[in-house]
Amino acid sequence: MWRRQTTAIILFAITTSILVTIAPQSIWAEDDQTSARTQAQHPWPALVEQAEAHGLPTEFLKEIDPKFVTVVFEDLRTYAAEYHPEDHRMILNMRLSFNKAGGVLAELNRMTHHDLGLLYHELFHAYLDFLFSAPDPQALSPTGQAILNLANDQLRCHYRFVRINPIRQRKAATELRFLSKEDAWEVLNETWAVFVGWAVWSKLEIFKGDMTNATWNPEAVKDWSQRLTQASQSGELLGYYEPDDPEERRVARKRFIAPSNGMTTQDVERILTDILKSPPEIVQASTAVMEQAQAAGEPPPSCE
Repeated sequence: MWRRQTTAIILFAITTSILVTIAPQSIWAEDDQTSARTQAQHPWPALVEQAEAHGLPTEFLKEIDPKFVTVVFEDLRTYAAEYHPEDHRMILNMRLSFNKAGGVLAELNRMTHHDLGLLYHELFHAYLDFLFSAPDPQALSPTGQAILNLANDQLRCHYRFVRINPIRQRKAATELRFLSKEDAWEVLNETWAVFVGWAVWSKLEIFKGDMTNATWNPEAVKDWSQRLTQASQSGELLGYYEPDDPEERRVARKRFIAPSNGMTTQDVERILTDILKSPPEIVQASTAVMEQAQAAGEPPPSCE
């Protein structure tokens, strides 16, 4: 979950380590203490190494400056994880830590598919934060620039002048809203990160956790398309924002966007291709599902 600064948030000091936890002497630990100490000194490569060994996407992780993000563990009650862009801080639930002790991240190969999807949801928040915080966007990688340009384009209209579902269970009941820049930014962040987390979870489910030997045969592609269709129809992939207006927050803590302002085919194609490194057959199948969903639903409001 993407969280903006509020008076209820107790800020942590920004440190020079990308991964500072409640027990900073051991980060991204494995079973033995030697590995833990090694990873404490070089945490990000250890995460990338584990993710690659698990067959998970890592190219976008390699782009993040190793001094950009601080990660901590807390006993979260409301959300499974949070990302605070004001100090580039990622908060993960204690269950994602080794032995649930809050000291270090659990080994990726011991996480459930759901928790790996959750982790990638938050890692993608960090990536977008890194892109938008870049002092010189031209210094970013071509992939980073392409993602940043698409995000800025979508923030001008698609994720700013939106329909929302005031009552999520009543999908046909919508209201028009012109969002603040902050709310629009949160909607884009949550919408894209929800899709990234869902995609990682779905791939793990389809291949029973063995992504290293994943082969996208026709049966697997069909399974993916069916899952995406169901997720799109159920509203599982819709983003949300926490209203700026305190009066509105008293009515609803979250405002979910309507399907008309959900993921576009362009969003899906870019994220699957550049972030998740999906094969062409999955990209084509996914855009076909999204095009069908958009054709059957209400069009997004016009910004003109």
